[in-house]
Amino acid sequence: MDAPPVFIVGCERSGNTLLRLMLNRSPSIHIPSETYFLSRLVDRQEVYGDFGLAHQRWFFIRDLQTNKATSTTFTFPVFKLSIDEAEDVLLRAAPTNYSGAAFALFEAAARKQGKKRWGDKTPRHIFDIQWLAEIFPTAQFIHVIRDGRDVASSLLKAGWVGNFTEAACYWQKKVRAGRKAGRALEKHRYYEVKYEQLVSDPERILKHICKWLSLTYIPEMLDPSATSVNYISGDWHLHGMVAKPVDASRIYAWKATLSMHQLADFEAITRELLNELNYEVTGAKIPFWRASVREGIKKMRILEAESYKVLQKLEIY
Repeated sequence: MDAPPVFIVGCERSGNTLLRLMLNRSPSIHIPSETYFLSRLVDRQEVYGDFGLAHQRWFFIRDLQTNKATSTTFTFPVFKLSIDEAEDVLLRAAPTNYSGAAFALFEAAARKQGKKRWGDKTPRHIFDIQWLAEIFPTAQFIHVIRDGRDVASSLLKAGWVGNFTEAACYWQKKVRAGRKAGRALEKHRYYEVKYEQLVSDPERILKHICKWLSLTYIPEMLDPSATSVNYISGDWHLHGMVAKPVDASRIYAWKATLSMHQLADFEAITRELLNELNYEVTGAKIPFWRASVREGIKKMRILEAESYKVLQKLEIY
């Protein structure tokens, strides 16, 4: 029986890459960088049809060649497979469907690293847990969760969101989606781990994760920086911290860096979820004058929308 694939999911900037590098120290499992193609190409399953036919396999490989995350002109950097190797893998594996073809490529990439088990770390898959669990019926999912205020700071620094209100909505949407889908699975298929625990007590947490995954824990997992050069394809400005030994000093950095206004904006949206996750809630409040201005703008937008509807009925617009 094939070893269950492992999907690391979670909001970006939550420690997904760190956990991936830790597990990649194992001699048994290989988890490449983000692939994205699983969700992007799933709607083309009918086009691919029977993978037993050469031209159908070609359709799939052609799409992988044009998929931004998995290809350049001649190779699949994520899998570290050439086009010829990928074609040979699919020919030998003789998959009958999309999931079988994907499984074969991931497995081949793992074998090329001298490993038998494969995984995937694509944060976007936090929204895809349900259907991934269906097409890979033995798959296990690890959801990495980090205090949203630290995530928000990191997202802003990376330029992925415009402000703390946007960051709060972004983080909350992803965490809630992951928890809802994950908790609908059997307990042996979904695991939540907090970033703060992973970096403050890595040995204990990794031993627990490895036991859950039926992997053998090795002390080398505590130093993911030793292999980070081989497992980070680019964007060092985004993942520079994982090139260093595990450092717990960044836990709850928001306490020293965020203003009361920023905390108030974030907690106004996420207070309930922060409580659910047992994170500290400061109780920071949006100043009365700011709240009044916001309420005024909200009412103006509602009035504007209602006025527009009336004018449409009168055919003025």
